[in-house]
Amino acid sequence: MTVSLLRKPIERAQCTVVKASPPVAQSVDGKIIVIKFGGNAIGNDVVIERLIEETVSLMAAGAHVIVVHGGGTAVNEALAAVGKKTEKVNGLRITDSETLEVAVQTFSGLNQDLTDKFHNKGANSLGFCARSTNPFRAKKMAPVERLGLKIDLGWVGEITSVDVGLLESWLWAGWLPVVAPLGLDDENHFYNINADHAALAIAAAVQADALVFLTDVPGVLTDLGDPSSRIKRLTTDSANECIESGIVSGGMLPKLKSCLSAIAAGVEQIAILNSFEPHTMLQALTATACVGTIISELPDSPLVPASFN
Repeated sequence: MTVSLLRKPIERAQCTVVKASPPVAQSVDGKIIVIKFGGNAIGNDVVIERLIEETVSLMAAGAHVIVVHGGGTAVNEALAAVGKKTEKVNGLRITDSETLEVAVQTFSGLNQDLTDKFHNKGANSLGFCARSTNPFRAKKMAPVERLGLKIDLGWVGEITSVDVGLLESWLWAGWLPVVAPLGLDDENHFYNINADHAALAIAAAVQADALVFLTDVPGVLTDLGDPSSRIKRLTTDSANECIESGIVSGGMLPKLKSCLSAIAAGVEQIAILNSFEPHTMLQALTATACVGTIISELPDSPLVPASFN
């Protein structure tokens, strides 16, 4: 666990961020919010700086936040630097021993960097990446099918449990857990875990009020080539209709299916947002602007009212 510690606990007025407006404070005070940072955003200094400021604004307004980060782009670059090709099946990285070693080193560096950046913005941040503090128990993922063949993904893990007590003990004390997408099996071997799966598992385990996916797209689109085809709001019923009818396709399809599983497990609301749009989190969580796609079981979700569409 990497700890970035201020001399005194976080105070709302001391955060070096855009000051949270009354609607933000009213909407998120006391809420548990899990935020997944995508790899492309992490690699963009301007974007990640802004996202960190928005995250700390939510904390200053009273939210209890857990950050889960990806880093696939950085892993691709690290593999290329050692002359190793990236191979994926259904969006999952084939991870042999050498690839796992590179992934662990890369995620460890990203985790340390993010933890430090949050500290520099005024947050008491803790990095969860090392064996001693890893919150995920995992097992080897079963082979996946491609073109009728079963493909062994190697050291790719499926999450079997989340150490809720570990995360909540720090979360409720006012700290910000920053979690890497790595898991451990019963023999303490690392597994590479899909960061979306990691965020979904944590959100379900802590019964989050909201889960935010910061992606490279405006939200769920009916036409992948047309940003204006964004679906503003989905209930579980309408999301299932989109899946069954084939309206949603590509990489968004497994993400949407996973979102429905998380809502069924108790997550109140999920927002799929474009990380490159300024202030997108604050706008989505307070209904001050219509951004991204909001998914909830019923039209009236806890943080964003049904009247906003």
